[in-house]
Amino acid sequence: MDDFLKRQLSLIHLAVVDYRNGVLSLNDLVHRVEALGNVIGGKLWEDRLFEIVVDLERVNSEIIDKARNMTPNELEKIKSVLQQLEAIAAGY
Repeated sequence: MDDFLKRQLSLIHLAVVDYRNGVLSLNDLVHRVEALGNVIGGKLWEDRLFEIVVDLERVNSEIIDKARNMTPNELEKIKSVLQQLEAIAAGY
């Protein structure tokens, strides 16, 4: 793998860590991962990252639209999505 891709995946991992540590909101995390995904592009984005980011965005937009906190089910969904993101970042 080239250094460029390693760097972008490392930045995704750091964004997940920042979210978990309360540095980023869910909305900020979504925007950051979307931006990094756009930079990555190609098959990795299309085949692996895009659907994960869509899942994050669905939860995020629901919370924003209804101006509420996450439900327990949404918290579990976010936890699962974050694990998927980290697995992709670690696997490349």
